[in-house]
Amino acid sequence: MIEEYTIAAGLDIHKRFIIATVLHTNGVKFQQGFERTMQGILALKEWILVNKCQVVACESTSDYWVHISDLLCEYLEVIVGNPHDMKV
Repeated sequence: MIEEYTIAAGLDIHKRFIIATVLHTNGVKFQQGFERTMQGILALKEWILVNKCQVVACESTSDYWVHISDLLCEYLEVIVGNPHDMKV
């Protein structure tokens, strides 16, 4: 069975910052940047939870995604994929 989500987040994770985008099925889109520090990652987690995201997708670039995935996986589904496969 394929899960259908109404609110999803996508993360573009860089060495020093993260760009997060929340997408709703009705077309509403929010975007915000966060520093890739513990304080920034905690702010990202709060922002994702406040926006009621049901799933987060991020690229598996380097190991930058590990702390973010570990922090979010108990709250919602986290999809980590090859950057080539994550492009739309």
